Amino acid sequence: SMRKPYGRVTLVLLLPLLLPLQLLGADPAMALTATPRAARHVVAPATKLVGGLMAREHKFSMPLDWATPGEGPEVDVFVREVGYARNEARRAEQPALMYLQGGPGFPSPRPSSPPSGWLKAALDADFRVLLLDQRGTGKSSAATMARLDRLGSPAAQAEWLSHMRSDAIACDVEAVRAAVCGEDGKLSLLGQSFGGFCILSILSRFPDGVERALLTCGLAPVLKEADDVYAATCKRMLTRNARFYARYPEDVATVRRIVALLARKKVMLPSGGVLTPRRFLMLGLMLGSGSGMESLHWLLEGAWEESADGENELSDIFLRGVDAQQACFETNPIYWFLHESIYCNGGGSSSRWAAQRVLAQAPNAQDFDWAAALAAGEDTPVMLTGEMIFEWMAEDFAALTPLREMANILAEKAWERPIYDAEALAGVAAKVPMACLVSYDDIYVERAFSEEVARLVGPECKLWVTNEFQHSGLRDEPARVFETLLKMTKDEISLPS
Repeated sequence: SMRKPYGRVTLVLLLPLLLPLQLLGADPAMALTATPRAARHVVAPATKLVGGLMAREHKFSMPLDWATPGEGPEVDVFVREVGYARNEARRAEQPALMYLQGGPGFPSPRPSSPPSGWLKAALDADFRVLLLDQRGTGKSSAATMARLDRLGSPAAQAEWLSHMRSDAIACDVEAVRAAVCGEDGKLSLLGQSFGGFCILSILSRFPDGVERALLTCGLAPVLKEADDVYAATCKRMLTRNARFYARYPEDVATVRRIVALLARKKVMLPSGGVLTPRRFLMLGLMLGSGSGMESLHWLLEGAWEESADGENELSDIFLRGVDAQQACFETNPIYWFLHESIYCNGGGSSSRWAAQRVLAQAPNAQDFDWAAALAAGEDTPVMLTGEMIFEWMAEDFAALTPLREMANILAEKAWERPIYDAEALAGVAAKVPMACLVSYDDIYVERAFSEEVARLVGPECKLWVTNEFQHSGLRDEPARVFETLLKMTKDEISLPS
């Protein structure tokens, strides 16, 4: 590589883009023609942040399609490097930890100043931390409405977006590793939810570049299809609904009353969307976090207000609260139109709106039938749905309406390129220390499927299975979760006991 001053930044030209031919992964479909390396790497000057932090912004130019690097369009990939200012002199000697955000479709968190949570714990453990905006998010060529519009036709949009999955993210991470840590350097990885899925994609291809892997509620269902995932989600949601209504029995009547109103009256949201019964019941997504039951209960508590004609109607505060809970689908639309593709592991598989299909099959069609629940009597609770996306969201969410044709192309797409390689993952924990937090009652990532993948990667993979946390464990007790997983990979604590 060549380094030279470039204005007030450092421009690192990574040459050559293509390293010698190397087969990556045991599955031939996963083979790349070259080890991934960035075409360009620009490093902004370090800046001081409150709390004794130094931050550096790395901007990489990566191929849109890693199968044909150097031959087509490129995307930006952004990484913010954070470390303590007191460690500047020995920065190059510090181990690097990269954080992979949940999603898909969300950027890495921005550091607080002074640092807190798992970030502070990582810095205190002498890591320099790399906060990656996964391609298509944040400052990494974000898939905004404006960008998608510039791409042109729905087919052109779908083609561009088809390169935003975890197989491409894994190649980006490998290129970042080589640029920031050196060709022989290694990364420790921390992945929350979908970030853990990305780690399994990385371990499928580039295990030699990984020092250790910490996964929080992110052991992906590598060996399952999308339909299996949503069948399990439906079962989990029945249990979670029962627990919610047992904790707040008054909400049985509240939810029934809201659904009945929405069934007979068109209610517009401040965002311009329509609050239909089916959209309202998507609030069950909230039940997957540690504080989700309380958040949903307090949202429902303020649902009603008296109108000018003396009738009760849904309050503006409630409607804005619903908008706020569901805004992510419109601000980060990858979470909608690429969500189900994270369960399509090549071989021509397609999602075809899997959640919507599975929900329409027996026994789910009866269990989640809100109209039948209303007709059954006032003591019958209406079931809320979980982390599922639907084709009809293009009707109920105003910002998604223009993207419907493109979303259908992606839903029908036969994905040939794998995102995981089960053969390469088999026994990988013997090579790369792995520690994984698994929520016993997780409604986002099915525990039984995670345990199956843990057996695949090998007995050296250490599981921390607990019902103390829901899917949000890293957010709820970030320092404790991070420190525990790190100690597990270092054999400093006997967990599991």
